[in-house]
Amino acid sequence: MNRIKFFRIFVVVVFIPMVGCVDPVTPEFQIEEGLVFIEGFASTAPRASFVTISESAIEFGVKVVNFIEGASVSFENAVSGRTVPLTEVRNTYLAPPDFVVVPGETWKLSIVLANGNRYESTPETILAPVPINEISVRYDTELEFREIYGGKFVPGHAVSISFDDPPADTNNYYWSYRSFENLDYCEKCYEGVFRNGECIPADIPGPGLRYFDYICETDCWRIRFPESVSAFNDQFSNGNTVSNLEVGNLLLYTKENMVVEVQQFSLSPAAYDYYKVLKDIVDNSGGLNAPPPAALIGNLSNPENPDEFVLGRFTAASSSVASIYIERESIQEPPLETREPIVLEPLVGSPYPPPATNTAPCSETRFRTANEPDGWID
Repeated sequence: MNRIKFFRIFVVVVFIPMVGCVDPVTPEFQIEEGLVFIEGFASTAPRASFVTISESAIEFGVKVVNFIEGASVSFENAVSGRTVPLTEVRNTYLAPPDFVVVPGETWKLSIVLANGNRYESTPETILAPVPINEISVRYDTELEFREIYGGKFVPGHAVSISFDDPPADTNNYYWSYRSFENLDYCEKCYEGVFRNGECIPADIPGPGLRYFDYICETDCWRIRFPESVSAFNDQFSNGNTVSNLEVGNLLLYTKENMVVEVQQFSLSPAAYDYYKVLKDIVDNSGGLNAPPPAALIGNLSNPENPDEFVLGRFTAASSSVASIYIERESIQEPPLETREPIVLEPLVGSPYPPPATNTAPCSETRFRTANEPDGWID
């Protein structure tokens, strides 16, 4: 189970006494057990569409959010009726690798939990993308203040983009990214060994490190995602060129060279309002990895129980993509992540169940891929 500890969550409810118009406001009430959290994205970029489903709980007096396994999840084209099932892969529901949406299409999300509860979104129409003209990065030894690292400024790269805002329409933007770093090993088994695609328990004797690492059988890249929210409305820049707009920070977790793929999404007004409120929440709580002080009600509901609060949102949006390769090997500052020594299972005279091995496959997940990212330099 994927468990995210948090101390309190307040629900953001959208109420306004007007038909066809909503403004997010934030009345407060204490979280309850059994609240469902859903986040979904259907994108024009390959391998970027996903859904996560979680449920609030209290375990041993601690409030947690647990990933919900065994759901039937699908994207549905609201016009053609085409249904695309998603597959559960390590705490995420992933669309097929070749799945993309197309501008002008309308999609919705449908979910049936293992207990029979149903959830669905309102339809989302994909708008035309706005191309990114240029992408650049700037290294800063004091990029961002982080309490988790001793209450200090930490190093990293700021990512900036430039684009031409179309003059005819009001445009709403949301930026995400995927960063790709080479992985040294694909599995780590604590108190166990890797057999038949999983770690199985094994007695590792001695006072030393009680785990084994398994080197990737093929090239493999770790994928990271933003820890903040970046959204923008062209109210004051309509029809102009937007230059050197910072859309994300890449902290120096490792000194591995990496590719950063920035996605610029064109959002509907309702989706922008959601992400704008989410941005305000995250900016006031220390990032997406911090305990969230609030949760958002978006465009999801239980059709069989309209009074149930369903938190989160399904967004279908077009994106333009730009990538940049970043060399980090020569950076002087130490990385934020500490690495344990690599320990390999003995191949000769192994006391563990056969066959002994030092390797593991690069299994495809939302956070790992064997597909070389665009712009990668060996």
